[in-house]
Amino acid sequence: MANFIRLIYQRVQCALISKNGIRALAIVLGYIALPYSTATAETVFEQYGIPNHLPKYGISSLTQGDHIVEHVEKITTIDGEAAKSSFYLVQTTNEKGVIDLRVKYFPDQLSQDEDGLSLVDDGDVIDSIEYLSRTEYKLRQYADNYDAASIVVKDIDDRTAIVSFNYSKYALPQDVAYFRFMKVNIHVVDRQPQKMVVVNSAPFEYGRYNISDYHQEIIFDKLSDGSLYVKTKSVIAEGTFKGKPAKLEVTTTPVVFYDDVTGIEVKNEELFKVVSDPRIREQKIALDRTFPLMADLVRKQGIDLPLPYGISLAYRNQTMDLGFDTFNLGLGKLGYQNLDKDFDPSKSFASVTAESVSLRGDVFILPFWNVYALLGKIKVRADIDAQYTAATMNEIRDRLNGDFLKLGDALCESLADDGLPLCDETRLGIPLELDYDLVGIGTTLAVGYREFFATLNATVSKTRLEGQSSWGDSLLVVQPMIGYQLVDYRAQILVGAEYQGIDSRLNGNLGYVEALEGDFEYDVGVKINEWAYLVGFNKQIGRHYNITALYNFGETRDAVTVSFGYRF
Repeated sequence: MANFIRLIYQRVQCALISKNGIRALAIVLGYIALPYSTATAETVFEQYGIPNHLPKYGISSLTQGDHIVEHVEKITTIDGEAAKSSFYLVQTTNEKGVIDLRVKYFPDQLSQDEDGLSLVDDGDVIDSIEYLSRTEYKLRQYADNYDAASIVVKDIDDRTAIVSFNYSKYALPQDVAYFRFMKVNIHVVDRQPQKMVVVNSAPFEYGRYNISDYHQEIIFDKLSDGSLYVKTKSVIAEGTFKGKPAKLEVTTTPVVFYDDVTGIEVKNEELFKVVSDPRIREQKIALDRTFPLMADLVRKQGIDLPLPYGISLAYRNQTMDLGFDTFNLGLGKLGYQNLDKDFDPSKSFASVTAESVSLRGDVFILPFWNVYALLGKIKVRADIDAQYTAATMNEIRDRLNGDFLKLGDALCESLADDGLPLCDETRLGIPLELDYDLVGIGTTLAVGYREFFATLNATVSKTRLEGQSSWGDSLLVVQPMIGYQLVDYRAQILVGAEYQGIDSRLNGNLGYVEALEGDFEYDVGVKINEWAYLVGFNKQIGRHYNITALYNFGETRDAVTVSFGYRF
């Protein structure tokens, strides 16, 4: 029945947003643990001569200025074979704050072995450099998000101290979330930061590498205006690459700082001459995307955004128990007939199973607003158990018996002999199998605070009986939910409700029937609860994939939905 779709399908995709800011106490052996507020954290930094922006440098050296040129040397060792690359990152910022990031390089300095021979195609190396550079740029946007509550101080002597803290695990997106495992120590002598050491507390994934040991060391120096800058930044990461032992070594050195106020300050004359060589090649790195709009503004507030585009495949199995109010059939040239006298609605019911498979595409227009479209197929299997009263046939039998000498009894007996006991009250089982096409559009709104979030999902869909040209009425499905994010596991737990806007009547057209010389139509009054409870979970798998499972249960229906999605 064309409108049985009203009993069927919807699946929710949650825009899961978590807010930075949960407090945690760090207790480190040998340190004095202090539960600092943000204001107190700034006081501690000031006490030990640490600029408030210094924690940024541990995440990204590109935070040092709006205009900066850096030299990067990268050595990759996989299963004992080493390859090295040397290139430059050039960052400029226009008056509107838009960043332009470019990589400059000489082809013969990319991925060379120990004898200076190129190991791979330039394009492959540039892809690797772009990934490294985009990661550095993305980390730049989250650089303020250290956990103020995790600051601890260890005074070594009257001159020397180590100030330690963690980066916030709530602010980082999936592809750079490994920094939530980092522990930071700033070494201070006479209120002057000398170096910053960053190490990991747990294994993590970095691109195609599985990193078990990470060690970053930053040596500080001063610019001509007395401000601190990163003199050298070295990273050593050890782990595996496709199951083979691997080691990454990245050394970053500033070449030149420049702006309209202080002018140009060259920190390495030799490297400055190299990067200024007109023969050097240059390639722009794509940093920002159109959607979601206002993404940078939201990221600066410490909010984790999903990738903007998504495609997912969903399967849903829903079962329903229906009661009836009335039965009406349109029998071609005979017109509509009310069958309540012969089929008792109060004693009739149906068990319906609907299976659907749908493909959905979506995009985040704004960080909190997702829109999507879907199409799919639905199979409806219904078992109708109707109470047949035989009222009309018994009226005919009584009339014939009175007027024609028991001819009514003879008619009923003849029908019974032919397997049609139409004069006897009984229960009739009527199986029904129907296939539908499905199209729909929808939207999701989401808000989040720390590890808590709430979403409101709404979908409007239509169905069409296979073989028919016309689409049925629209069905509205609404799913309000609240949830809790397990930050360390990149998983979310969901609870809420689902509303299916089913009216009290199901009507439709099963097509032309030659014997009736017209269409076979139906108009059935049903009893069903429009609301059901909802529970579920969502799990992010790496940067791009996620799996969602939902379970609906209510007085008249229950459903299971499983979907697998890819974001890009």
